[in-house]
Amino acid sequence: MIKVLIVDDEPKLREGLRTFIDWGAYGYEVVDMAANGNEALEKYQQYHPDLVVADIRMPGMDGLQLIEKLRAQDPNLHILILSGYADFSYAKKAMTHRADGYLLKPVDEDELKDYLWKIKLTIDEEKASEQWKHVTTEWNREALIQSVLTGEDEEDPTPLCERAHEVGISGKVFQILLLAPQMEGDTDARINELIRKALVQQFEETGRGWVFAIHSKFGVLLKEPLLSVELAGIYRELAAELSDLGICYSVALGEKVGCMAEIRESYRTACDLVRRHFFLDQGTILTPDSLSARTDAGAGASAGPELTTEELGEQLFYAVDIGNRDAVKSLLHQLGEAYKAEGAMENEIKNRYVELLTTIFSKALKQSPELQNRSKEFSDGYSKIQKAYSILELNGQAEHLLQQIMNQLGEDGKHREVKIMLDLIHRNYNENLKLETLSGIFNYNSAYLGKLFKNTTGEYFNTYLDKVRIEKAKHYLEEGLKVYQVAEKVGYTNVDYFHSKFRKYVGTSPSAYRKQMNHA
Repeated sequence: MIKVLIVDDEPKLREGLRTFIDWGAYGYEVVDMAANGNEALEKYQQYHPDLVVADIRMPGMDGLQLIEKLRAQDPNLHILILSGYADFSYAKKAMTHRADGYLLKPVDEDELKDYLWKIKLTIDEEKASEQWKHVTTEWNREALIQSVLTGEDEEDPTPLCERAHEVGISGKVFQILLLAPQMEGDTDARINELIRKALVQQFEETGRGWVFAIHSKFGVLLKEPLLSVELAGIYRELAAELSDLGICYSVALGEKVGCMAEIRESYRTACDLVRRHFFLDQGTILTPDSLSARTDAGAGASAGPELTTEELGEQLFYAVDIGNRDAVKSLLHQLGEAYKAEGAMENEIKNRYVELLTTIFSKALKQSPELQNRSKEFSDGYSKIQKAYSILELNGQAEHLLQQIMNQLGEDGKHREVKIMLDLIHRNYNENLKLETLSGIFNYNSAYLGKLFKNTTGEYFNTYLDKVRIEKAKHYLEEGLKVYQVAEKVGYTNVDYFHSKFRKYVGTSPSAYRKQMNHA
């Protein structure tokens, strides 16, 4: 809608003009009215109307003075003048200030409609022209960036800084941000459009840079370098925008350069980072520091990892067998780093992962034949591993498959060690059972065994033992045994300690519980 501001010192005339015609039917909206020139200037700042309909004669600031001030702020503002017969010559003078027309009072409805129609056509043409100019500038700007990055600009004799200025590119330090999507088959136009939109919203609309496309990638020519503290937040925002696309992608940042002529170097660095995405991508923006960190990691691993890949594979199966999810996650990470340290390439690493997971699946199948029913699920999982975009994604896919095995093994028999422990507790709750003693039987560290028990049962060992003892104590109390007898029977040598434990889990004392049960 075209916004209209009506200015007249007579309230009846203002209101009459507002209700005179159906403005909306002609594409207009009366946003407000003003009683004088000063108020009109204030309302202009508030609404920025496209058309001002103003009386030529007003106290204080007259119509001509108002037009001059409005024109100083917006040379393209459209203005209609209202005047009486006595002010006809005065109104003609207003036309020298490029007013779109004048209307004699009382206003003729057909004449006003005719003006509104003409002004609307003019405004529509202006907007179309401005939009085309904007689109053309964007095209030229993107073409210039592309030509600099590909080296084609060297054939143009016009100075680069001059051409950059013409398309609105300015700055003293530049940097290239590159987003490289991985898409199978032909490029998806819808996905490309959404990626560009996300980058435009985050960088172009905020005035931080200019978006371009090049060689199936999307980039941003940043007018100011990104700060290291911004990188995580920017990546999260992009990830949130692109989360529904179902594609993998890397985001890389080239080094800072001092002028437009050097942005190709920043672009080359970003491309190099993208090419190494499988080993470098950790779900963050890749930076030149990623390359040096990779080199340092490789140098640190040259002496060889503490465990061989074969030993790590054996530990991985053991971690799956006992259901230690944290260990599985850690060992997968170590395994990937060990393969990289050995110099294995992407496809070789993927093949090794599939081979190892197949071996673990076969071993688990002996313990849980029901896993055979999920063979297709695991075959699909192996296929996803072969298509993994980065080692981070590969580890995630592998971890998911191993968790399915752990879940099945847990459903079939929990952990053998924990089953034995539970059996011991229920049969020997009156004995002095200690986790340290049991850990010696299983040849485990007591802390690790305790964690295994907690992960399987949801309770700490001592808590579980106490609950079993208290349940047994309730039965003895219901049979009429004295409190000290019950304490001894369920394994508590200290009656007061038994009292405190009973009250903790039952909510009342042993004596009160026995009386309550007797009355019941």
